Amino acid sequence: MAPVNSTKDIPGEAASAVYAQEIELQLAQLREDIAVLARTVAAAGSQKAENVSRRVKRATDEAADASLNMVEAAREQALSLEKDLERQIRTNPLQSVAIAAGAGFLFALLARR
Repeated sequence: MAPVNSTKDIPGEAASAVYAQEIELQLAQLREDIAVLARTVAAAGSQKAENVSRRVKRATDEAADASLNMVEAAREQALSLEKDLERQIRTNPLQSVAIAAGAGFLFALLARR
Protein backbone atom coordinates (compact mmCIF):
# COMPACT_ATOMS: atom_id res chain seq x y z
CA MET A 1 0.00 0.00 0.00
CA ALA A 2 1.38 3.43 -0.97
CA PRO A 3 1.79 6.06 1.75
CA VAL A 4 -0.78 8.79 1.76
CA ASN A 5 0.82 12.22 1.35
CA SER A 6 -2.30 14.30 1.05
CA THR A 7 -5.42 14.48 3.10
CA LYS A 8 -7.42 14.81 -0.12
CA ASP A 9 -7.25 11.04 -0.46
CA ILE A 10 -8.58 10.51 3.10
CA PRO A 11 -12.32 10.69 3.71
CA GLY A 12 -13.99 13.12 6.27
CA GLU A 13 -13.20 12.13 9.88
CA ALA A 14 -9.92 10.50 8.96
CA ALA A 15 -8.79 13.74 7.27
CA SER A 16 -9.70 15.69 10.41
CA ALA A 17 -7.68 13.26 12.52
CA VAL A 18 -4.68 13.63 10.21
CA TYR A 19 -5.01 17.43 10.31
CA ALA A 20 -5.21 17.32 14.10
CA GLN A 21 -2.16 15.08 14.25
CA GLU A 22 -0.20 17.38 11.94
CA ILE A 23 -1.20 20.37 14.04
CA GLU A 24 -0.10 18.54 17.21
CA LEU A 25 3.28 17.76 15.61
CA GLN A 26 3.70 21.37 14.52
CA LEU A 27 2.74 22.60 17.98
CA ALA A 28 5.24 20.21 19.57
CA GLN A 29 7.96 21.47 17.22
CA LEU A 30 6.97 25.07 17.99
CA ARG A 31 7.16 24.39 21.74
CA GLU A 32 10.61 22.88 21.31
CA ASP A 33 11.77 25.85 19.21
CA ILE A 34 10.45 28.29 21.84
CA ALA A 35 12.22 26.35 24.61
CA VAL A 36 15.51 26.45 22.68
CA LEU A 37 15.04 30.18 22.06
CA ALA A 38 14.30 30.79 25.74
CA ARG A 39 17.46 28.92 26.78
CA THR A 40 19.51 30.89 24.26
CA VAL A 41 18.11 34.22 25.46
CA ALA A 42 18.67 33.21 29.10
CA ALA A 43 22.28 32.25 28.38
CA ALA A 44 22.91 35.53 26.55
CA GLY A 45 21.30 37.51 29.39
CA SER A 46 23.33 35.64 31.96
CA GLN A 47 26.54 36.35 30.07
CA LYS A 48 25.65 40.06 29.77
CA ALA A 49 24.85 40.17 33.50
CA GLU A 50 28.22 38.59 34.32
CA ASN A 51 30.02 41.12 32.11
CA VAL A 52 28.21 44.03 33.74
CA SER A 53 28.88 42.59 37.18
CA ARG A 54 32.61 42.31 36.42
CA ARG A 55 32.73 45.90 35.14
CA VAL A 56 30.87 47.20 38.22
CA LYS A 57 33.21 45.30 40.54
CA ARG A 58 36.25 46.67 38.72
CA ALA A 59 34.85 50.23 38.89
CA THR A 60 34.08 49.94 42.61
CA ASP A 61 37.55 48.53 43.29
CA GLU A 62 39.13 51.42 41.40
CA ALA A 63 36.95 53.95 43.26
CA ALA A 64 37.85 52.38 46.61
CA ASP A 65 41.56 52.48 45.75
CA ALA A 66 41.29 56.13 44.65
CA SER A 67 39.47 57.12 47.84
CA LEU A 68 42.04 55.32 49.99
CA ASN A 69 44.82 57.16 48.16
CA MET A 70 43.04 60.48 48.71
CA VAL A 71 42.53 59.77 52.42
CA GLU A 72 46.18 58.83 52.78
CA ALA A 73 47.28 62.01 50.98
CA ALA A 74 45.00 64.15 53.19
CA ARG A 75 46.35 62.43 56.31
CA GLU A 76 49.93 63.06 55.23
CA GLN A 77 49.13 66.71 54.49
CA ALA A 78 47.48 67.14 57.89
CA LEU A 79 50.53 65.62 59.61
CA SER A 80 52.79 67.96 57.64
CA LEU A 81 50.70 70.98 58.63
CA GLU A 82 50.77 69.85 62.24
CA LYS A 83 54.57 69.55 62.20
CA ASP A 84 54.90 72.96 60.53
CA LEU A 85 52.61 74.56 63.11
CA GLU A 86 54.47 72.91 65.97
CA ARG A 87 57.81 74.11 64.57
CA GLN A 88 56.38 77.64 64.16
CA ILE A 89 55.12 77.64 67.77
CA ARG A 90 58.49 76.43 69.10
CA THR A 91 60.32 79.06 67.08
CA ASN A 92 58.07 82.00 68.09
CA PRO A 93 56.22 81.13 71.30
CA LEU A 94 55.19 84.67 72.24
CA GLN A 95 53.87 85.45 68.78
CA SER A 96 51.91 82.16 68.84
CA VAL A 97 50.34 82.98 72.20
CA ALA A 98 49.40 86.47 70.96
CA ILE A 99 47.80 85.02 67.79
CA ALA A 100 45.89 82.43 69.83
CA ALA A 101 44.66 85.12 72.25
CA GLY A 102 43.57 87.36 69.37
CA ALA A 103 41.74 84.49 67.68
CA GLY A 104 40.03 83.63 70.99
CA PHE A 105 38.97 87.23 71.47
CA LEU A 106 37.49 87.41 67.95
CA PHE A 107 35.69 84.14 68.49
CA ALA A 108 34.25 85.41 71.79
CA LEU A 109 33.03 88.60 70.09
CA LEU A 110 31.35 86.64 67.31
CA ALA A 111 29.81 84.16 69.75
CA ARG A 112 28.29 86.96 71.85
CA ARG A 113 26.23 88.29 68.92
